[in-house]
Amino acid sequence: KIFSALFTLKHLKTGAMILFALATNLLPLAASAQTQATEPDLKAAIIANMMLFVEWPANAPIDQLTICFLDNSPVAQALARLNGKLLKGKPLKVVRIVANAASSCHLLYVSPNNLSTLTNLLSSLRSVPVLLAGDSPEYIKSGIMLNLELVSGRVVFDIDLHAAQNAELQFSSKALRLARQVIDSK
Repeated sequence: KIFSALFTLKHLKTGAMILFALATNLLPLAASAQTQATEPDLKAAIIANMMLFVEWPANAPIDQLTICFLDNSPVAQALARLNGKLLKGKPLKVVRIVANAASSCHLLYVSPNNLSTLTNLLSSLRSVPVLLAGDSPEYIKSGIMLNLELVSGRVVFDIDLHAAQNAELQFSSKALRLARQVIDSK
């Protein structure tokens, strides 16, 4: 069952401003005030900042937050530029990995180029506390927990709460309210 977030225009603007404010905390300072973030930079910042709204199981090691990716897509390159930044008071470690090392990550970014490996990834990580994030329209129906899309010039995100709960991850109610849609069961 899918719940669509129903907000007044004021709530949507407020939510978008909050998310943008969070996202810009991780974006490198622009040389000019006129410079706008690119789509990959904005997606990377949103993906990284979503880690603020997720709780991992108590037994998950959290001395640093590890974001992993499988290939050098534009979003993965933007994520790599966040390496060393602080999030939740912990350093972000952003690394490229091979698929069978994904269980060592807190978050795995799955690019549209990884569609052919998605089924194997999902089955190997089904109950492992790894937040799976992507940016391909069909991913939210496949088990990706956080999926970003560009819609009418804006980056929006959907959350598969069921998939996250299977991995023992908990999204905060704030993230759920900001999501375009939340899938809560299969």
